[in-house]
This record gives sequence, C-alpha cells and structure tokens, in this order.
Amino acid sequence: MRQLFLIPLFSALLLYPAMAQGTSKQRAACEKDSHRLCASAEPDALAVENCLKEHIKSLSPACRRQFSGKKR
Repeated sequence: MRQLFLIPLFSALLLYPAMAQGTSKQRAACEKDSHRLCASAEPDALAVENCLKEHIKSLSPACRRQFSGKKR
C-alpha cells in the first residue's frame, strides 16, 4: 500500500522542475532579462521567476507580457 502512495509522489517531484521552466515562448521572451537581472538565481527556475517578477519594471516588453498575460 505504501508503495502505491510513493509512485505518484515521485512522479510529481520529477515533473515539477519541467513545469517550472515555462514554455519555450516564455523562455525565449525572458532569457536575456533572466541573465541580465537574475543570474544569481539560476538555475533555480522558481527563484528566477520570482526575481523577474521583482524586476517587472526593468523587463523587456516581450518578457513583461509573459507575466501580464497580454499577447501581441
């Protein structure tokens, strides 16, 4: 019974980093901003996302749109 509980738990832990990295469009829009503003947070995807949000006013327009949800 315990083993049945562990399988979904380990599956979720393995998939979580992939989900935290965003889509290829999001990464492309924010890669330069990430390196420029949040290099110290890399490679932790969640820390980079939080850092980018903290620097929202300094982001490129394309990256800022990824956080606002507006598409162009």
